[in-house]
Amino acid sequence: MSVEVNNIIIFLTCQNVLSVIFILLDYLGYVAKYRRFEKRHSNMPVHVSPCFINVSEGDVVTIGQCRPLAKTVKFNVLEHQPSVNKSLNVKKIFRVF
Repeated sequence: MSVEVNNIIIFLTCQNVLSVIFILLDYLGYVAKYRRFEKRHSNMPVHVSPCFINVSEGDVVTIGQCRPLAKTVKFNVLEHQPSVNKSLNVKKIFRVF
């Protein structure tokens, strides 16, 4: 089975490891009432093909958008880069800022 990948390619860190991993997206949301930014996050389910068997929590993966593989899974792993420092594998850390 082949899956065509569309135009979105993102580099993110993975959180769980199964046939579907959850990518943690960190971003800032603006609150107009207080004129400040707040830290927010959301989880995005991503399919992991069987060729990426060594994906673990905290690794950096490249993902691309494809056709819907399930109700919520619309992205696929294209490349896997293992994490260098295992001490950064903390779930609730805001790595961007």
